[in-house]
Amino acid sequence: MTSTGAETLQRFFPATSRPLICNAPMAGATNARMAVAVAKAGGLGLIGGGADFTASSPELANLRQQLTYARQLLGIVDSNAPLPIGVGCLTMKSDTWKDNFVQLVNEHRPVAVWLFACTHRSQHTELIQALQKTGSDWGLKVIVQIGMVESAKEAIDDGADILSVQGSDAGGHQFKQGASLMTLLPDVADMVRREYPAKNIPLLAAGGIMDGRGAAAALMLGASGIVMGTREFLCTTECPASDQVKATLIATHDGASSTLKSRVHDEIQGRAEFWPSQYSGRAIVSDVHRKWDAESDKHKGPDMVRAPPAIVWA
Repeated sequence: MTSTGAETLQRFFPATSRPLICNAPMAGATNARMAVAVAKAGGLGLIGGGADFTASSPELANLRQQLTYARQLLGIVDSNAPLPIGVGCLTMKSDTWKDNFVQLVNEHRPVAVWLFACTHRSQHTELIQALQKTGSDWGLKVIVQIGMVESAKEAIDDGADILSVQGSDAGGHQFKQGASLMTLLPDVADMVRREYPAKNIPLLAAGGIMDGRGAAAALMLGASGIVMGTREFLCTTECPASDQVKATLIATHDGASSTLKSRVHDEIQGRAEFWPSQYSGRAIVSDVHRKWDAESDKHKGPDMVRAPPAIVWA
């Protein structure tokens, strides 16, 4: 009898409960404390590692420190034992750090690695192969975040074990072109069943899931597990985000009118070149955006660079 996606996830991650709930590996907003708290509650906790794992990178050093701390928090003395949390990374420049990252994964043995935001497909192809080769000893699983049916096909063909299906309702960074989870998730689920009948690829639903109602709907649409982020985890005591960011998130309502999906958020922060053109992001609209709109083009860049404003991704 063929196992369901939910059963496959529990086989992959036996310490978790059903349905599987993950925290999104939000860069700069997730750490060892959060990942361990999620793991202890029966979910798959993930640390957002960052985007630069070159040899001298502070992000590489910080991720190593966080993984060491997670092992201490979990009381796992055996360094060869798998670490029952995952790591997320932004892959737009993975050509420059692939070997360093794979070595770090081999040293700390997380049970999952989450990939998102490649500039070109070959980056994920090479990274997935390298990770699965080094992680075969302890059952490492690779999760790839996708936003279209075509990118889902590519991820499966590249060897992804799990797909995180991210709808355009999501907060934070995502694909510039996409659809809501309501239409994207069944499209991907139908494609997987139709074109990959021999593969049992679990689907994680991500984007706009706020409570049990959204989770139940996602499971009915074809998800095997749930990814939650902004509301559920950014406002926790474990999250390293500032109190101001947390207060803004709690006070914000009516996401349809209070948030905006646009590349302008990165432009305001002077990071438009950091993200490849196929990605965008959703954030809370604030006075910063209104000031940006009001200023003339010739003043926007210099003024904002001198005092980079805070963008609250949501």
